[in-house]
Amino acid sequence: MIHTRMTLAEAFQLVADRQPKKEALVCGDARHTYGQLAQRMPSLAYGLTKLGIGRGDRVGLLLRNSPEFVIAFFALAKIGAVSVLLNPQLRRRQLDHILRECEPVAVVTSDTPGMSEAIETVRDVQQELCSLQHLIFTDGDKNAGLWLNELMLVTPPASFAPSDVAPEDLLALIYTSGTTGMPKGAMHSHRGLIAPVVASIKLREMWLKRPSPKTAARMVKVLARYGPRLLQAVGRQQTMLSPMGLHAIAGVEIMLQALLMGDRLILMPRFHPIELLQLIEKERVTILIAVPMTFAVLLRLKDLDRYDTSSLIICATGSASCPAELARDVRERFGCAVHIGFGTTELAGGVSATSIEDSDERQSETVGQAMPGMEVKIVDEQGQEVPPGEVGEMVCRSESVMLGYYRAPEATAEVVDEDGWYHTGDLAAMDEKGYLRIVGRKKDMIIRGGQNIYPAEIENYLLSHDKIREAAVVGVPAALGGEQVWAFLILEDSTELTTQDVLEYCRVGVEAYKIPNQVRFVPDFPRSAMGKPQKFKLREMAQRV
Repeated sequence: MIHTRMTLAEAFQLVADRQPKKEALVCGDARHTYGQLAQRMPSLAYGLTKLGIGRGDRVGLLLRNSPEFVIAFFALAKIGAVSVLLNPQLRRRQLDHILRECEPVAVVTSDTPGMSEAIETVRDVQQELCSLQHLIFTDGDKNAGLWLNELMLVTPPASFAPSDVAPEDLLALIYTSGTTGMPKGAMHSHRGLIAPVVASIKLREMWLKRPSPKTAARMVKVLARYGPRLLQAVGRQQTMLSPMGLHAIAGVEIMLQALLMGDRLILMPRFHPIELLQLIEKERVTILIAVPMTFAVLLRLKDLDRYDTSSLIICATGSASCPAELARDVRERFGCAVHIGFGTTELAGGVSATSIEDSDERQSETVGQAMPGMEVKIVDEQGQEVPPGEVGEMVCRSESVMLGYYRAPEATAEVVDEDGWYHTGDLAAMDEKGYLRIVGRKKDMIIRGGQNIYPAEIENYLLSHDKIREAAVVGVPAALGGEQVWAFLILEDSTELTTQDVLEYCRVGVEAYKIPNQVRFVPDFPRSAMGKPQKFKLREMAQRV
């Protein structure tokens, strides 16, 4: 059984030894069994040590979703090196900042179309950063640098034994999305990244293992809702598909959950809605994990019904707010459970999630209950717990809390207190049974006429309008004190809406003090590398008007 007293390499080896012939990873034409991965990972680990890379050394992974990313991540873990996860879509300024901050000894990348600017940035930094000794390519021009596949050619000798690696050791630097400025590097240990997997294993044992007398009655109720497709999945290897990037915490946890739970992981280098639906049909995907926008795009496809999605038992989403109406539409169209999760980079991903047995209302309007092993409480400004149903800041504690921000002890002290509680900065309410509802960010809360306004509440209401695709609500300082409410909207294609239309719509379902002062229609939002709206830039735009 996987547990948090293991290193990542030990955990994977345990799974691979148990099922070496089962397929583990599919990406395009590439298919790898657990046994094949278990051979390639030590080979690359040995090849990296021959370059002088070892325990504590930082190595940047500047790659799109690929088998090479997965193999490199686990190989680095085996030798105690630290993976620095780099988004290939980072702009030059952010990538330059991260490289200079973390000082990697090597960067693994891909010399393929669309990567030229990122590689140029790395080469420019390499001229000035003496630590950055190696540029390793997974494909492209062999003359450009070292070749990853060649590092895997030599079988490690029997005497190859990497220096002792402990569960508490630093495993990865995972950078925040940068919605409020420059991204920060969250440091995660082997234990911290394995903890959410252990929690997921406990949840899965309830529904996807063969029922016991204790769970049989609950299973009957669930089967009545989801029919034979759930029954067919019980006790079998699941097939997980996600277009989410492996450079982000959500992508990392999807990768680890799939491979450490013995499942099959389908990777997409880039998201394309038709290709995603084709993969669901071809590979008989049972669990689809994507951001809310991905599901919104799928539901808008005119020929969606052409594709067989009957294998799906769970559609899971997170990384951004999921409107209740969207969750209901996903459940109705795909006929499966909807799991809405909440997590943060600093907590190694999952904090809470809805369950397959939750009611339709809870599946669509909450982010579920805390994951096993995760302590969650809602506190006021003085740090005291608030009564059920009241809004306060969500604080969390578990083995998955980051070790801290890289080279930023003061920033770490601002969010992790002396008792180990991570202050998320998210405003939430928890009911008597522990179900959580996110209402906004603490820094985003708007105070207007002495009333607290939570932007997420207005955004979710605006998104229920069939002509509004995305909404971002921000507070802007008013001339006489307090704040005004500004709503920035992206409309659906080929639709029209006026400011007056929006205001009239708000008057129907929003309290008077929450109705926006200003409405702006925009083609797109300024976004972080993860695609989240950067509200501080929207606020700056409003102040310039």
